[in-house]
Amino acid sequence: MKDSELAGGAADRTHTGTSIRSLLVRNAARVLAKPAVGVWMARPDLAWPLTLVDDTASLLPKPSGAEYADVDLGSCSAEWVHAESKNDEQAVLYLHGGAFLMGGLNTHRPLAVTLSERADCPVLNVDYRMLPSAPVAHAVEDAVRGYEWLCDKGYDGEDIVIAGDSAGGYLAFMTALALAEAKLPKPAGILALSPLVDTDVDRRAGRGRHTECPLFPEAAVDSLVDYIETAQTRLVVNGDAALPICPLDNDLSVLPPVMIHAGEDELLRTDAEAMTEEVRASGGQCELHLWRNQVHAFPVLADALPESRRALRIAGRFVKTVTRGEDPAVIEPRHRRSPEQGAVA
Repeated sequence: MKDSELAGGAADRTHTGTSIRSLLVRNAARVLAKPAVGVWMARPDLAWPLTLVDDTASLLPKPSGAEYADVDLGSCSAEWVHAESKNDEQAVLYLHGGAFLMGGLNTHRPLAVTLSERADCPVLNVDYRMLPSAPVAHAVEDAVRGYEWLCDKGYDGEDIVIAGDSAGGYLAFMTALALAEAKLPKPAGILALSPLVDTDVDRRAGRGRHTECPLFPEAAVDSLVDYIETAQTRLVVNGDAALPICPLDNDLSVLPPVMIHAGEDELLRTDAEAMTEEVRASGGQCELHLWRNQVHAFPVLADALPESRRALRIAGRFVKTVTRGEDPAVIEPRHRRSPEQGAVA
């Protein structure tokens, strides 16, 4: 299937080509990462070095070809990533994955840079508060603050796409719902990469499981939900619910157009399909892309995999389409905002 066929519409699309690099990543995930996840599932209460992954990623040099600026959102930090010589009339608010437990600006910087290039606009990568130090609701608050920061810099809702992978996909949907509840400007779109959207264990069981997932054991989400509930019981005050509301249990008719990417046999494929069905049932637009032989949230690997590059190219075109309302191929960059101030030059 040619990329030119993927710019619009709401039909499901399955991408079948598999590179050697993707097969190597898939096998490495099955041999190394999946057993590690199983160990965590057995004792999630232990003092795991959750910051180690992002700390290790911080040792890598920042990708070239982009400008970076630190942003203080008050409750958390963020990074303004701006690919060189690009349009800046639109922006992406990015929320990293990591099961609400790990990951951060360093692990997702290559993705932010590549997405900035493909979407032809800057990306605000938010380092939101995480478990076990803060409840998931605080992560949503941080994401909303990032959205407000963009609005303060002169972006309208129709200029902004909210994006995220895995747990960040959950946050992308919950952020858009929170914006609607607060009557803040509606974003132009939501881009979700292997999103977690269903925290109802019984409902998940009724949909069946993808047992061939190369990264997660089949009970991984159940274990994560149990952990979230236990951790938040210690954190939540004023009688708030211990478990965050599931995106599927909300009025999805308030959402903007959605694009979802997921692995064809990954554990969270059922989440991607359920969200697609519910958005469409509510009268909204949702385009689902399934990728054969790809690991969970594979676009995070950015330029390391051919399939990641293709997925982000498709995602970038989605950003340009929903924010500009035109064929992105004929749009030229307009003004430039400085990454530090957001002022139009």
